[in-house]
Amino acid sequence: MSARSLGFFEKIANLTGVLYRHQAAQWPRRSALLKGVFSKELAPPIQAQWPAIKADAKKVLNAIQSGAYRQLTVGEALVYTGVALEITFWFFLGEMIGRRHIFGYLVPSDYVSCDTKKIVKAQKEIEARGY
Repeated sequence: MSARSLGFFEKIANLTGVLYRHQAAQWPRRSALLKGVFSKELAPPIQAQWPAIKADAKKVLNAIQSGAYRQLTVGEALVYTGVALEITFWFFLGEMIGRRHIFGYLVPSDYVSCDTKKIVKAQKEIEARGY
C-alpha cells in the first residue's frame, strides 16, 4: 500500500514550518549583526572623524576636477555609484520623514492662501460698489 501524497496546502504548511524553524535558529546571530551595523553605520560622525571626512571630500573634488574618475575600474565605479545612490535615497527618506507623508506635503482641504484671500476680498469690494 503506497503512502498518500501530500496536497498543495499541506506542502505549503510543511515548507512554512521548515522556514520558520530555520529563521528562528538564525535570529540571534543575525540580530547581533544588525545591531553592530546599526550602531556603526547609522551613528552620526564623532569629532575625531571630521578631518578624515574633509580629506576624503577634497580627494573627491580633486578627482572630479582632474578627470581621475576616468581611470576607475568598473567595480570601483559601481561601488561609488552605489554610495552616491545610498546618500541620495537617505536624503529623500529624510524628506519624507520631515513631511510626515510620502508624496508631497499634506495640505488641509480647507486651506486658503493669503494671496487668494486678498483676491477674493478685492472682488467682494468691487461687487459691493456695484461695478
